[in-house]
Amino acid sequence: MHLQALILSLSIVLAAPSLKDDAASAYCEQHRAEWKLIWDELGVPSDLAECVVFPELIRYNIFQDMMETSAVKALYIKKGSEGCNFSIGRFQMKPSFVEKLEKRWMRSGLAKQYDLYFDTKEDETARMVRINRMEQEDWQCVYVGMFLKMLYLDYGSTDKHGNHSQEGIDTLPLKEQLRLAATAYNRGCRWVNPGYGPLEEIQAVAHEKHFHTAFAPTKKTKRYVYADIALKHYRSIHRKDH
Repeated sequence: MHLQALILSLSIVLAAPSLKDDAASAYCEQHRAEWKLIWDELGVPSDLAECVVFPELIRYNIFQDMMETSAVKALYIKKGSEGCNFSIGRFQMKPSFVEKLEKRWMRSGLAKQYDLYFDTKEDETARMVRINRMEQEDWQCVYVGMFLKMLYLDYGSTDKHGNHSQEGIDTLPLKEQLRLAATAYNRGCRWVNPGYGPLEEIQAVAHEKHFHTAFAPTKKTKRYVYADIALKHYRSIHRKDH
């Protein structure tokens, strides 16, 4: 199915009720099939994509999201990500993250392959379209798929000519790939060129404890390694498969 048509067909299915922190796994099970359709269309492993965003599903709070989204829409459309840059949606994406991702996608040559184009101009019209997409879970799935495509392109082993340039993320054991992908998603990614992503920069912070589930964190707030939560969910998924 064409990706744009798939997004449209899933828009109603993915309109879901609020998620309690202890229901993240159940929510994944409920929507896994719909997510997989999008991630398969983009050619990324659906279990990897789900696990990368799973910690955000735990933290997601519908009331907080509604407040942030209404604030973002007004300020972001007018002033851009420098004026307002809150997280949006169940996968907790920031406008600045999506802006950079769209620009990197449009430079990658994949837009034509997937017939998936973005207006990356710095104006209110482009920002309005972007923020409206970010509020929809089907589009957040698309952005996660795009993120993984770019991660494996830029942090992979070969350059744009197909020549070996480094020992990239694709050469690592699967669980290590997941750890680095989850870390990159949580911290944002520095998009460069195919085969020249500084993998050691992600590896250096992959075990740091920054993730929390508090509405208003303090110095005493307990913090976790984001990638550890993603890996735990991965083990949970595949334990059920056997």
